[in-house]
Amino acid sequence: MPRSAKRTSVVVHEAAPKHEPILRTFIITLLLLASAGSQAQSLGTTLVSCGGDRSGLPGGASISWSIGEVVAGNGSVTGGQVTQGMQQPSRIAVRLSVAALLEGPYNAVTGQMNDALRSGGWLPLSEPYGALGYTHVGGGGEVTTGAVLAVTGVNAIVDWVFLELRSGANNSVVSATRSALLQRDGDIVDTDGVSPVRFNAPPGAYYIGLKHRNHLSVLTLSTVVLGGTAVGVNLRDGSTPTYGTNALKTINSDRVLWAGDVRGNGDVKYTGGNNDRDAILVKVGGVTPTNTATGYWREDVNLDAVVKYTGGANDRDPILVNVGSLTPNNVRVQQLP
Repeated sequence: MPRSAKRTSVVVHEAAPKHEPILRTFIITLLLLASAGSQAQSLGTTLVSCGGDRSGLPGGASISWSIGEVVAGNGSVTGGQVTQGMQQPSRIAVRLSVAALLEGPYNAVTGQMNDALRSGGWLPLSEPYGALGYTHVGGGGEVTTGAVLAVTGVNAIVDWVFLELRSGANNSVVSATRSALLQRDGDIVDTDGVSPVRFNAPPGAYYIGLKHRNHLSVLTLSTVVLGGTAVGVNLRDGSTPTYGTNALKTINSDRVLWAGDVRGNGDVKYTGGNNDRDAILVKVGGVTPTNTATGYWREDVNLDAVVKYTGGANDRDPILVNVGSLTPNNVRVQQLP
């Protein structure tokens, strides 16, 4: 980095003639000090803020001065850069395009997901994960609009999801998070319903994590280098290796997140303490299992806006299937470090 010289400027205002010798001496002294500073070889360049002031002189005159560095170099702070002592107005950001499918609303015939929560008017405008106890890092509180939720077809919104960028040096450390929107065809987009998801994080290599409020989470096996231009990560077709064993379920040629983590504790259980089946029974009333509950509920495993314990399209059966229909005591655990 080249050594920079400090610049000092002085402006004299309304100086009376009788003070001209004093002012001349004062100005010459300041200029000599500035010149000496620029020639000092023992001082390296540093990041400084510009400074200055205005002072009065005898006889009603005044003097204004400013001091700074012509070239101060570059530095970094959390979420930004410092150049010549000034923080840039725009934040550092990386962009990510993820494709993924949820088993609950997945239709094996069409290869897409249903959007009953949106079409029924149950999908919230604000992300639900903060209220559910998920820990955000840099994200949280994301909000979309009614116009985004009015979109139909393959780009219709299915639900909110939770994305993580994990440290490239340690895949158990979360560096940044965002809540984003999942479309019927599996594309995950930002809150405008169109753009790649933007994270306030510096460019670099990250492990990519994906979570949903009643599905098991998934994490990429390797890091992905992110920058200002969106990078694609496809968890839908099996082209992106994932951490652990059987982290995703295969249906036909598609990969889907395992459904049934109703309690959001990282496993799918049909029997025993803290199982996911009982939570569904409690939601419909506990005493009358044929009851249903309509709305945006975590117990709604298939995301059709109706919590059902018995009957067709109930939310209990997917849990049993995913632990093994003949082995109901099994537990399926999400694959995260």
